[in-house]
Amino acid sequence: MKKGLAFMALLAFAFGVLGCADDTPLDTPDDTPQRSPDETVDETLHIDPETQLSGFGETIGSFLPTYFNADVALPKIDGFDLVWWLNGNPYTEVLPHEAPFIDRWVQVTVEATYDGVTETFTHDMLSLSRQSPRNQNVMHIQVDVPLHEVTRSEYRNAAVRVYSHVNDQGSNVFSNNTVEIRGRGNSTWSMPKKPYRLRFADDVSILGMPEARNYVLLAEYADKSLLRNTAAYTFSSMLRYIEHAPATRFIELYVNGEYQGVYTLTEHIEIHENKLWIDPDPEELDTGFFFELDRRFYEHGHIEGVHGFNVAGVPYEIKEPSPGDDLTSAQINYLRQYIIDMENALIAQDGYENYLDIDNFIDYFIVHELFKNVDVGWGSVFAYKRPGEVLRLGPIWDFDLAIGNANYIDYGPYNWYGMAHDKNRWFHLMMDIPAVRARFRTRYVELYHTKIFDFIDFVETMGEAAQDAAERNFERWDILGHYVWPNPQGMVDATTYEGQLTYLLHHIETRAQWMYHAVLSQDFADGVFFD
Repeated sequence: MKKGLAFMALLAFAFGVLGCADDTPLDTPDDTPQRSPDETVDETLHIDPETQLSGFGETIGSFLPTYFNADVALPKIDGFDLVWWLNGNPYTEVLPHEAPFIDRWVQVTVEATYDGVTETFTHDMLSLSRQSPRNQNVMHIQVDVPLHEVTRSEYRNAAVRVYSHVNDQGSNVFSNNTVEIRGRGNSTWSMPKKPYRLRFADDVSILGMPEARNYVLLAEYADKSLLRNTAAYTFSSMLRYIEHAPATRFIELYVNGEYQGVYTLTEHIEIHENKLWIDPDPEELDTGFFFELDRRFYEHGHIEGVHGFNVAGVPYEIKEPSPGDDLTSAQINYLRQYIIDMENALIAQDGYENYLDIDNFIDYFIVHELFKNVDVGWGSVFAYKRPGEVLRLGPIWDFDLAIGNANYIDYGPYNWYGMAHDKNRWFHLMMDIPAVRARFRTRYVELYHTKIFDFIDFVETMGEAAQDAAERNFERWDILGHYVWPNPQGMVDATTYEGQLTYLLHHIETRAQWMYHAVLSQDFADGVFFD
């Protein structure tokens, strides 16, 4: 018994020495420890075997982090044989972290042997997803002008630093002084809390996102849950027929030292070898295209035959190849005729799969319909065609005015929306086809049973983790209980962040269930969507 007590005392002392963490607030970056998350500890501790301490079972928590979001270097203690177990796997050097889909508790077990005596202890840690607000990501941007002078038309020089809590320790995880910033957005740019675009000199990865020069900071001002874009992009990432979903990170933003609130750091939608990639063939009419359905085409000053084309009254802007540089009028005419031929095949209900990937179209429109996105036929609807391949849709983009946050449409969780005659033409044409409706029904039922409830857990977990940051955001922007365009009355009436989450989750759960029963109805089989 004495040997066992001495054994626990030795371990308690060892882990007490190693367990010091720096919890410096992340809103004071100059005082934050400059530690890399890849930094490891490689030292052997020498401990007096006669040391009399107790309580190792409690002391282990002072060594292992409470929030587990990076690899942990395991200690070596002279005279001890330590084996750590996580998810059924043994470790002696480094405890690896594999980011889960949502934050989840894991239990670490250590088998410690000293002088022939083995003791086993356990410790619970919350393993964090990369998107979790519990990572406490804070971005500081220093701009060469006052923030109110940053415009949408001109880039300004800036520097960026990002801080996170890495395994409970405040760390500088990203710094770059070769970046430019400008405003972005359409209706969102007119709001007090503004969105921004970042452009780096070279491809960089921030918080594990795909390396690229261009990033976007979404303000989520009208979305009082702060989660609608993240929710939609995450759900699209769960669908096998959507090739690329924008990565997101939940951050709090400071510009020139002034707190700006919660933002969504995400990708700029573009063709990029680390995101969605098209290998163009500039010598061919079918060069490879990336384009957008954009009802603001003419408002932006674009010209048909130069920047894009119009089919059946719907304007499309070609993003790649770049208009005016790499794009020829013959290639524009080729893509325009391709869309005409595709729509004619849909109308004839024959041969349409020679033009489009129907599984991709179904997954894409399931996302829009489940979340009742107002832009399904207006803008931010991206499509791409690789040389010699059929047309596909994606990535998903711009869902802040979705999931019950648009008082100028039928915003409730019931009734069909996107396939109406005046919404998305492609959605309407494909849903006129009985065989496509049958595939849509089969696919949605599959997702309802295999993905949607995991997704709802994700949204709920994100909301719970965001509470503290959300409170700071709404101290900065006092809009809870006030109308912000285009909030429905239910969002105005929700005067707490918890109320906003309840509204969001209720809409998702109710609509998911309504769509499940709707696709199984006889009206759906008959193609009757509206009274």
